[in-house]
Amino acid sequence: KKAQRERERKRRRQERGAAMAGKFVGNNFGQDDVDKLAEFEDKVDKNDKEQMSLLEEMRRHVKKLEDLRKHEDPRLSFSTPEFREAQRIFTDNFKKNFGKPVEWAFVKKHAWSK
Repeated sequence: KKAQRERERKRRRQERGAAMAGKFVGNNFGQDDVDKLAEFEDKVDKNDKEQMSLLEEMRRHVKKLEDLRKHEDPRLSFSTPEFREAQRIFTDNFKKNFGKPVEWAFVKKHAWSK
């Protein structure tokens, strides 16, 4: 029963990690967005002010996403499943003082604390 609960916890942690890992700009922005912009550029009516402003907004947005993606390094993400697992292991070990006994040598002895 305990092993089953542990497997269930691990599965939920992996699902949360997978959901969090999808937050990269690189995962949401791709060639299809660039193709959509090119398609809209072909269809746009150059005399329609509203369509031209929308086209300009789309260009700015695609440019911004390209810049964000260019400087993005997924290895530095704090939302990947690998990082979350390493963080959990570190926290568990930290709570247990990394397997070493707690040293109380620096605690002063006072008459009122005995």
